[in-house]
Amino acid sequence: MGAHELKPVFSRGELSPKLHSRADLEHFKTGLKECQNFMVMRQGGLTRRPGTQFVQEVKDSSRPARFIPFIFSASQAYMLVFNAGAFRVYTLGGRVGSVEIAHPYADADLFQLDFDQTNDVLDITHKSYQPRRVKRQSDTSWTIEAVNFRFGPFLPVNDTSTTLTPNGTGNPIPKMTSNTAPSGTAAADATVAGAPWQAFDRDAGTLWNSGSGAQGWLSYTFPSARIIVGYSVQTTTALVTGLPITDRAPKSWTFEGSNDGTNWTVLDSQYGQSNWSAGERRYFRFTNTTSYTGYRINISTNNGGQYIVIGELAFTEDISTAPTITITASSTAGINNGAGFTTSDVGRIIALLGGNAVYSAFVVTTIMSPTAVQAKLDDAPLPIAQGTLQWRLGAWGNTPGWPAHVATFEQRKVYARSNAQPSAIWATKTGGYGSFLDFSVSVPVKDDDAISFTLTDVNEIQWIAEGPDLLIGTAGAARTMGRDSPNLPFSANNFRQSLASTHASQAIRPAKVGNSTIFVSSFGKALREFVQGETGVGYATPDISVLSDHLFASGIVEVTYAQEPDSVIWLPNGRGDLIGLTYEKDQSIAGMHRHLMGGEGFVESCATMPGQGRNEVWLIVRRTIGGVSRRYVERMAAAFEAATATPEKAWYLDCALQYRGPPATSITGLGHLEGRRVGILADGAREADQIVTGGAISLASGRPATTITVGLPYISRAHLLPSPASAGDGSGLGRRKKIVSAKVDFLATGSLRIGRDEATAEEIVARHTSDDLGTAAPLVTGFYDARPQTSWGDKGELVLTADGPLPATIRSITLNTDPEP
Repeated sequence: MGAHELKPVFSRGELSPKLHSRADLEHFKTGLKECQNFMVMRQGGLTRRPGTQFVQEVKDSSRPARFIPFIFSASQAYMLVFNAGAFRVYTLGGRVGSVEIAHPYADADLFQLDFDQTNDVLDITHKSYQPRRVKRQSDTSWTIEAVNFRFGPFLPVNDTSTTLTPNGTGNPIPKMTSNTAPSGTAAADATVAGAPWQAFDRDAGTLWNSGSGAQGWLSYTFPSARIIVGYSVQTTTALVTGLPITDRAPKSWTFEGSNDGTNWTVLDSQYGQSNWSAGERRYFRFTNTTSYTGYRINISTNNGGQYIVIGELAFTEDISTAPTITITASSTAGINNGAGFTTSDVGRIIALLGGNAVYSAFVVTTIMSPTAVQAKLDDAPLPIAQGTLQWRLGAWGNTPGWPAHVATFEQRKVYARSNAQPSAIWATKTGGYGSFLDFSVSVPVKDDDAISFTLTDVNEIQWIAEGPDLLIGTAGAARTMGRDSPNLPFSANNFRQSLASTHASQAIRPAKVGNSTIFVSSFGKALREFVQGETGVGYATPDISVLSDHLFASGIVEVTYAQEPDSVIWLPNGRGDLIGLTYEKDQSIAGMHRHLMGGEGFVESCATMPGQGRNEVWLIVRRTIGGVSRRYVERMAAAFEAATATPEKAWYLDCALQYRGPPATSITGLGHLEGRRVGILADGAREADQIVTGGAISLASGRPATTITVGLPYISRAHLLPSPASAGDGSGLGRRKKIVSAKVDFLATGSLRIGRDEATAEEIVARHTSDDLGTAAPLVTGFYDARPQTSWGDKGELVLTADGPLPATIRSITLNTDPEP
């Protein structure tokens, strides 16, 4: 008695050989023995992978290339191709003009780049390079430049006996002893108890006040023009009988520059500066590229007192022209593990604790010896020049290394992992990632201050990603960083780190899929999902590739995600295959499929970006053309939709080009496929394959066509698992059986062969005698009864293959098997 077995879905795709006898599993019923160049659809059926469009050869095919997407919006998306020391820009299936921007990254480092985008700025990190930013001014105007960072981040505070002593404060204003000595001029609009120069004498115990009014200005004029980019205001520490210091502190003001003492330009404005304490210093930074001789603080209101009091007013000069100071160490202990300063420390930050209990940051410009450097101020000046045990070296630089990873979280730019601190994380001030990265910390600490900490997990951080918390993959665990108190904002006063699981990661950038983050396991041979628990408490990291682990035996190179149309995670592997995982949790779809590119193409990089009505999949494919290795930029074509397209528009050839125009019998411009056998679709009909010669082919039929697609053919294969059907006396798995017939439900299918193997497979018949034989055969939709050549030794397996230039979609298969009793 025959058994009828319905296979309405293939939601698990290609299953591992380890499961080929697990007929007891529900996944066995929805899995395949092989799924090559077929994709699992979100609806559960199978459809051929679309072919690819040839876009352009990379700049230098002898060197590796890698994609980085640049997505400003769904309608303004670009693909950057990094290759041979430069990147080019692509969009809408083609290159943007002649844009080619030099970058500093070595070929071997391209696939270790991490990136994070905010609006029109793309931040790029690598452990061996200072962070960079790619900026787009217009479609044809792009830049890449080093990211400036200030006020940190820093290594832990020195814990040795080494003292660092500066020979200056960094303040371009000298220590004044009168309004005109030793140089320059201090002035104010009014003076009662303190002369103007007493706000520039390095002593907050002396002061300037405005007289009896709550308004006034205080200025300093240099002998020659300077570019000032910051200033600090400090309240006095002196006790003045009458009103509290907080009342006499300035509240609202402008900071201004002038070259004639009459016409003043506003450089900075502050409002509502309240709640001062005695001796408190507040620092204000602004952007300025113009040199002025005179600068003043012009105060419009104070905090309620009868007059204004300022203890100290100090300036910061632009670092390009700022005065240089010498910082001398008493020993090399604590400096670069006892080695002292080295030439690679040029550009590194040193922070010294001043007598006001606030650190001031200096940038190293010259190495004089292992115990002495020259540096320039890039912060508020020190109150006085004196030695200190309380100093910190910058956490970033050529000596300690640079951050390897970057993400945006809770309005902060977050960086992670350096050579010196492999488990460290640094987050900027809230919103502090504009023209420079702001790692400043206040005294006392404020909620919006920068955050720096080291994970309790000593393993190297492999990636970071935004989620409900900051998700962190390390070489030994999965961790999170987020709010300690969930009802309060994430801040320097409210954060915590937690262990999510002990599943380790590889240093491959993860992909965001809905509420999940998909990452690669520590040895690169499994995919895991970082997902919050169903109750919203805690996290889990389940393996979502265990049923198809054989596809990752050669490792994973990249992870990228195309949401539309079929929610596919794309993963090039170490063999050059392109692995796909159709992942739709709500529909219980998690189907694996593998793709071998036509012409033995080797996929080296894959990325996705929004396109017209879909997420586009871009590939860098290495091919051998005329005996020479070429690297091509290719874009996966759109899947065929019978409701909106006609067969001649189908694109099921790789590295292909499509001609549309007046009727033609030959196609030129195919030099990128010189010497290769190509498939041809002409006005929806399959033509005989041809060899590209002189960059051209001719149609064998000689029939002119207006739409001709030419490219490399590939085989799509769906191999069913052994049928477990029986005669009703237990499992039929392993018993002899043969398939009597198969009823296959097709959707818009052009050509497909069905059989126990490819050698005996029979082509489905789509044309009838009543059809117009002078036109292309129609696409098949509906049920097709096949009676394949099978035998009792076939185990009830069936193979469906397609190798032509037309689409094929399988909605279900019903097998009529005859099992032995």
